Amino acid sequence: MDKFVLWAIVIIAFVVLGRQLYRRFYDHIQPQHSLRVVITGKRVRKFMGRTRQEETDLPPPRVSYYVSFRPHSGGREREFRVSEHLYEQLVPNATGTLVIKGRRFIAFEPDEVILDND
Repeated sequence: MDKFVLWAIVIIAFVVLGRQLYRRFYDHIQPQHSLRVVITGKRVRKFMGRTRQEETDLPPPRVSYYVSFRPHSGGREREFRVSEHLYEQLVPNATGTLVIKGRRFIAFEPDEVILDND
């Protein structure tokens, strides 16, 4: 029974690792392309860090930033993890060009906004 559990864990680890490597290589060989999109939403996800038993203070949470885009031509909405700097610059309902490679976010180029200073 113990050998069965050990082999099951090893097989599951190989399957998970193989799947992640496949996704990485698949995205790497895909051509980079652009989509006209509108920003449909933004969200923040916080992860609490681990502490040692002897530490009493909690470490600062790790924060991940996500932005959702919907193509103008229709299709499914896509969500990508972005940097904090880009997250702060983007506003919902803004339009622009999303540059992706496979399932990886490369860049977002917003449409030019002409400000009227009258």
